[in-house]
Amino acid sequence: MTDTNSPIANRHAREYRFVLLWGIIALAVASIPYLIGAALATDERVFGGFVYAVEDCYSYLAKMRQGAEGAWLFHIAYTPEPHPGAFFFPFHLLLGKVAALLPGGDLTARLVLVYHGARLLLGLGLLLTVYRFIAEFTERLLVRRLAWLMVTFGGGLGWLLVALGQSHWLGSLPLDLILPEGFTFLVLYSFPHIALARTLLLWGLLFILKAWEGNPNVQCPMSKPHFTLHAASAGGCWLLMGLIVPFYVAVAWAVTGVALLALWLRQKSIPWREGLLAGVAALVSAPVIAYSAWVFTSDRVYATWAAQNLILSPHPLHYLAAYGVLLLLAAFAMRAAWRSQRPTWLPLAWVAAAPLLVYLPFNLQRRLIEGAQIPLSLLAAWGLVKISPLQSPSLKSRLFVGVVLIGLSLTNVLLVAGNSLALRGQPAPIYREAGEVAALDWLNEQIEPDDVVLSSYATGNYLPARVEARVFVGHGPESVHAGAKKEQVARFFDAATNDTWRQHLLTEYGVDYVFWGPAERALGGWNPRDADYLQPVYEASGYTLFEVTEW
Repeated sequence: MTDTNSPIANRHAREYRFVLLWGIIALAVASIPYLIGAALATDERVFGGFVYAVEDCYSYLAKMRQGAEGAWLFHIAYTPEPHPGAFFFPFHLLLGKVAALLPGGDLTARLVLVYHGARLLLGLGLLLTVYRFIAEFTERLLVRRLAWLMVTFGGGLGWLLVALGQSHWLGSLPLDLILPEGFTFLVLYSFPHIALARTLLLWGLLFILKAWEGNPNVQCPMSKPHFTLHAASAGGCWLLMGLIVPFYVAVAWAVTGVALLALWLRQKSIPWREGLLAGVAALVSAPVIAYSAWVFTSDRVYATWAAQNLILSPHPLHYLAAYGVLLLLAAFAMRAAWRSQRPTWLPLAWVAAAPLLVYLPFNLQRRLIEGAQIPLSLLAAWGLVKISPLQSPSLKSRLFVGVVLIGLSLTNVLLVAGNSLALRGQPAPIYREAGEVAALDWLNEQIEPDDVVLSSYATGNYLPARVEARVFVGHGPESVHAGAKKEQVARFFDAATNDTWRQHLLTEYGVDYVFWGPAERALGGWNPRDADYLQPVYEASGYTLFEVTEW
């Protein structure tokens, strides 16, 4: 790599060719397990379409199916309790509507195809935006490219913990294996909605900087703006972002607030003008927060879902393992970043806010790290250039930067390779039995959207991805009292349970069908054929469906 000091306004097209080339490579690498998974499918074992966060990804398909079937409001498919529709998950509902427009008989296959199409398209859009965001803070091509590569391919030291046999160190998996908010490669790997949400987060911050650029401490190389319009545009980006992931709006507000504090410290006077413009952005984006708060507090089902959705931060040493290398490198750039004439105090403010956010008294703590890898990588790349002989194109300098980048990317190599190798045995739940798929497709032709199906948790997780119905239990956060219901299902299929209890359970939750396959047989020895209140309506390949009858 060679360095250049060309102004951002005159960025050469080769910069974006670099981003496009390596972005396509990153997405291709992230797609390897999916291609292998599809290639290994057989007539007996059907590839479900996902290799990572499979339980959540099936729930995304269930949401997309609702959109494909005509819904504009979201209903929780993983719980039988009645509840009103809510304006949540419009991203997935819209993807489902796109899938419904495609030709082909298998709607689930179209849903999977659209999901991965969105993953690739929005992932590439995110990578382009990340580069644009990084370029706002440095004129140096070398720093921009290094920072972008760190964001795109980088992880932490999770690979080292795995190599040392400490994959559950201090009670948690390494964060760079499980936290897409913390590592962009995981977003490229499996989460198109986070890709779009992060893109909107970054553009919102760019608009805020544009709104503030009349301040001598905010020297953005953009044209003179209509300040309020750009502040409103920032709020609009965050409003759209909040429709995808509501609590990300709080992250945007927090970063903006700490940036205002940094601006105050730099100019030694209260930034009233910038604060008012930030207030405009906050007001525009506030409705999504207000709506979410209202829904999750006014309805018992949604409130229970929120209470069950616990994603707490692990021991602080896990964050050190995830970001320690970047923090060490960034330390060498922090003084220069603070003194810079460019608005590099914003990345500093974002990095400073992150440790506070991830330990707030909030049930989704660790997800508040959203996007912080980007400013941290910018500072780390800056620090790396300061302490290394990278100005000369010597073999030594190239090896040095190569070792750093490879060391940061090993966890993602481990993840992709591990997931790919694990596919050889066609494991569940990644693969589904063809008999199960046939039974579910038959059921989808018979069932009404509000009908409830009782099955094992494993079956229930996949069932709404193929059937427009609700399940008794199938998703940890979205099934109300999921732990208790899993126990009830086990008791239901236990031969020692009396029929009076079973009938009461079916009546209490309005169950319409009982699914009986290998997963249900594994829970107990009871045969539903012995119950006169269950009428067999489908039987093939070891799978039987029973309709609940009146008694």
